[in-house]
Amino acid sequence: MIISQLKNFDSIYIFVTMNIQSILMSASDALDNENMEEAEKLFNLAIAKDRNCYLAYYNLAIMAEDSNNFAKAEEYLKKALEIKSDDADILTAMGTVYLKSEHPDEAENFFIKALEISENEVACNNLGIVYFQRKNYKKAKELYKKALAINPDYQEARENVALANFYIAML
Repeated sequence: MIISQLKNFDSIYIFVTMNIQSILMSASDALDNENMEEAEKLFNLAIAKDRNCYLAYYNLAIMAEDSNNFAKAEEYLKKALEIKSDDADILTAMGTVYLKSEHPDEAENFFIKALEISENEVACNNLGIVYFQRKNYKKAKELYKKALAINPDYQEARENVALANFYIAML
């Protein structure tokens, strides 16, 4: 059954000889080289080898999100959360998928859960975007500034503070 999912000899060789960490590292290298097809194949091999490989589901979700395939990203993230429900990065990614697919209430819930686990500049910034969209510019600015306190080099948060200041001045 698993072997039938493997398309060629190279895939079978990788599946039999490599451990999960090696497969994930190879997939990450493929991503770094922008070889999405190879990365996807390797992440799927990792899942075939270990159905509880949440990192493979997470990375497939990020790839789907980058392609604006939010339904597929959500599907992968749900699988990752079934395995590791307390991972701030997975929760933040789910919130980001919901934010990008225009479901701000769901996005807010996931960003808040992520921030309860770990301070995370992306969750802060993106939760700020949710509040900004609701025209709560002061709360948005607080969150953007919190993101900058976590990572002073976070350019998107810096730009969002400036935008929030503009809208606050217009009130």
